[in-house]
Amino acid sequence: MTQQAPTSRTGLAATAFGVPPNQEKLVGAVCVFRSRPAPGPGLAAQLVARAFTALDQVPLDVRLYVHDLQDTAEKWPALPITLPPTPWQAATLVDDLAALVTALSAAELREAAEGLALTRGEVALAYDKPVLARDWADDDEPLPDAATPPRGRRAREAELLQVFDHVDPHDWTPEQNGAVRKALLIRLAGLGDALLRVSALPPASLDWQTDGERLTARVPVPGAPQPLEAQVAAESVEPHPFTSWDDPMWGSTGAAASRECWRWSVGWRSAGGAFHTDARSSEASPAAARFGAEQTLAAYAAQAPTVRQQLRYRLLVPRQPDTLAMSDPAVLVLGLRSLLEAVCDEYRSEANHPEPGAGWRVLPHQDENQEHGLVAILLDDCSLPCPELGDPANDADPASTAFEDFLRSHAVLLTPPARAYLAGLSSAGPGELSLRRRHEAAIRAVFAVGGEAADLLAADTGPLPDGMAWIDLLDAAALEEFLAATEPDQPR
Repeated sequence: MTQQAPTSRTGLAATAFGVPPNQEKLVGAVCVFRSRPAPGPGLAAQLVARAFTALDQVPLDVRLYVHDLQDTAEKWPALPITLPPTPWQAATLVDDLAALVTALSAAELREAAEGLALTRGEVALAYDKPVLARDWADDDEPLPDAATPPRGRRAREAELLQVFDHVDPHDWTPEQNGAVRKALLIRLAGLGDALLRVSALPPASLDWQTDGERLTARVPVPGAPQPLEAQVAAESVEPHPFTSWDDPMWGSTGAAASRECWRWSVGWRSAGGAFHTDARSSEASPAAARFGAEQTLAAYAAQAPTVRQQLRYRLLVPRQPDTLAMSDPAVLVLGLRSLLEAVCDEYRSEANHPEPGAGWRVLPHQDENQEHGLVAILLDDCSLPCPELGDPANDADPASTAFEDFLRSHAVLLTPPARAYLAGLSSAGPGELSLRRRHEAAIRAVFAVGGEAADLLAADTGPLPDGMAWIDLLDAAALEEFLAATEPDQPR
């Protein structure tokens, strides 16, 4: 018989984690994912089991963000102000989780907190923050920087937590009961976030290889010269200034847990072999980091034909220059107006940061120090790819077929005025010349192709204001005035 695929949240999560479909194994896997200790036997384990049972009822089509439950729990019973707005499902689910701890007695709160190994920091943060802020500000002492708290704040934090060390739960104040209850709710919500996150997405496991201190996985993409690549590595985190912050509130008081996070990165390599990150994030555990990288890599691979790197603007799957069509969904069109706006930006930069004797070269587009020439700078200002060291087009003149083929391979098309302008920047001469001189040569090249009154030029840049002639655009001040006067309407 063919085994049916799981249809519950816990079943899907167990499949994703690769553990048997029993609650104890699943809870252990979720705790590892969140970098939390597994709950001890008794009340702690029962609370987590009941929380997972409540979350198992969430429809599979309900998608929450990574920390929706925890963020909501931290503000509970109020709703957090988030962008995008917290889904109503998150508030409802946190209400369900809160019901699990609301009726617990002080002794049960203490038992559950010890079984879940709640830390001193979790309990302190769950305490009423406005009260703590007011207390820390006593005696005209300024609120401290979190990175370097003064002795006063450290002492007050220690004093707060010592109350729990020396007071029997039966004698806790309502505020102390509330702090432990809130800390338990936040812990359950954090575990719930992991369960919902993993169960919402199909497994996308990769073949991870150890590469020094990193884990690396690669996925070939049809038509791409380089595979997509994911990396995972540990990152140390500055020790918390409160030395006891990571110690369990109750139970074992061994050494504090190591403060580290795990960063994942997804991207691909250039022709020269350098890895260029396109997406990244930090997670609490290597399991969560691998999961984040795997899901991102799967999303990239699914839309590979239109994926562009965020900072280099290159396509993952380059096009054949001679077959590129306007119907290609990845096509970007560069017009003269965008180039003129970029030139104005460079004029302003030059005026604000004058460097005596400095000039602007065109070739190579990127030198051995990774400094860009003028054409490359303008393309980058327009959020378009430019040739780099190691690319055959790095020494290609902007007027050449090789240069335009490079742009077309990354689905960038030039309007005729834009093509003439880029070619004109180079025609001013070799070496480092003033921006004014290169711009004047480029504008004259545009006029030579289309004529000053050409409809094509007006269509590319916008019509001239009254009292201005095209030749006026040779001047930087007039160019800026023209662009300001003909600024396109912004979408409302």
